[in-house]
Amino acid sequence: MVEPRLRSRSLKRVQRRTPGGRTVTHYRREKPNKHRCGRCGKILNGVSNDIPSRIRKLSKSEKVPTRRYAGVLCANCLERLIRYETRFEVKFRYPEFKDIELRRDLTLEKFLPRGWWQDISSEK
Repeated sequence: MVEPRLRSRSLKRVQRRTPGGRTVTHYRREKPNKHRCGRCGKILNGVSNDIPSRIRKLSKSEKVPTRRYAGVLCANCLERLIRYETRFEVKFRYPEFKDIELRRDLTLEKFLPRGWWQDISSEK
């Protein structure tokens, strides 16, 4: 019988043929699911996906890209977030744009810090 620690279903079983012609079973840890965007669910590029003990050994620059919301939002959602934030800043900082009608997007706002909207609107 196989060792008790290898009976766990969290280990992946891989059949390998040895040079002697025998077929043996190798036990490997399964990889976790790929990281996904918090807003749209798209798979994130540049975020390494491996067993946590191996990821811990990587340097910070190898784990996630070096930009805002890296490992949380995909590039498209990040661009929408920055544009959304900029529109509100323009509306409240420049008097000629105060008539612009803006609707709030709560799917984007949940990634911004709390009270960001009040901070911008009271900055006069």
